[in-house]
Amino acid sequence: MDKVNFRQLICLTFLIAIAMKMFMLPVLMMRVSGRDSFISLIIMLAIDFVSLFVVCVVLHLSEDKNIFELLSSAFGSVAAKIILITVGLFYFIKLFMILIDVRVFFSTSVFSSTMSPVHLIPLVLLMAYFAFKPLCTAGRISEIITPIVVVSMLLLCCMTLPEVDFSYLFPLGQEGVEKIATSCYSFALWFGDFSILLAFTGKTAKTGKKAYFALIPALVGFVFLVVFSTTLFASYGDMTEVLTYGHNISNMTQYGAGSFKFGSINTVIYTMWLSAVLLSAGLMTTFMSHTMTYVFGYKCGKLLTLAGLTGIFVLSLIFAELNRVIEIMTACFWLPSIIVQYSLPIIAVAAIAVNKFKENKAYDKTEQKA
Repeated sequence: MDKVNFRQLICLTFLIAIAMKMFMLPVLMMRVSGRDSFISLIIMLAIDFVSLFVVCVVLHLSEDKNIFELLSSAFGSVAAKIILITVGLFYFIKLFMILIDVRVFFSTSVFSSTMSPVHLIPLVLLMAYFAFKPLCTAGRISEIITPIVVVSMLLLCCMTLPEVDFSYLFPLGQEGVEKIATSCYSFALWFGDFSILLAFTGKTAKTGKKAYFALIPALVGFVFLVVFSTTLFASYGDMTEVLTYGHNISNMTQYGAGSFKFGSINTVIYTMWLSAVLLSAGLMTTFMSHTMTYVFGYKCGKLLTLAGLTGIFVLSLIFAELNRVIEIMTACFWLPSIIVQYSLPIIAVAAIAVNKFKENKAYDKTEQKA
């Protein structure tokens, strides 16, 4: 049965809350707005929290209709296909971004040289695995991964936070409103992840109003994210020029307190943490696969998904200069990220309202005939 239970929904929400934002995003934001990145991060997380609330409304009110049925019954098959193709193509872009993040992390914090694209083959195969599996597979995996990720986060707290003077975060607001705003929208590609939970529309078994409890694990994940990001903001707020893309709290632990107290355990912790990123990428692949299947049919949809994953790997071979890729994607895809990820939950709520209106209208006609 292709459904997830309430416990699995909670785990998935927590993992998605931290997956894309924990590794490289804080450094990217700091290079724009310095220690004021703390303000930008809070603003974007607040927007994401509101977006998750809208997603919870959809999960609660959609009943047994999945996202495809929901959109097509409200706006028609053609409009639904256009919307879903757009979302599927966007997740193609975001999956490529995740692969870049993984390569940068391992190249900076694990290996002594740049990670070869060939090392991504197992990850691409993992994404293909998710593409052919039902959503309940991701739910079961999330139950295994979540305790591991939580333990790794707590360990990292114990290793890092006692060595940080958070007073260096202040004073805030010195960079000005313009840089804070720029830091908000420029990295929209790293936010808006909760829209992927719409893949579970109509597939959250016996959840109902309990869907709103998903806000709690998201909030917990945001707290961890803010704490770890603030560690970087406080430590490097006055010297952001020394940071390069790939520098993150893992490096701080290695070269700070952890290097002589704990050895290289930080690398092990971050590798465990990476499982959340992989699961998030798997969900995006699943959403993309289901979208292609709905629009083009089962066989053609699966072939297109495999072609897309192959295309992502080929792009990884072509674009070897990772920093340049990040700059281009940041400049080109911030607006599509905002439009696609934040509008999809709103469109889904509108679809629920339209369907409800149609049902009431049909009921009134039936009553008049009777």
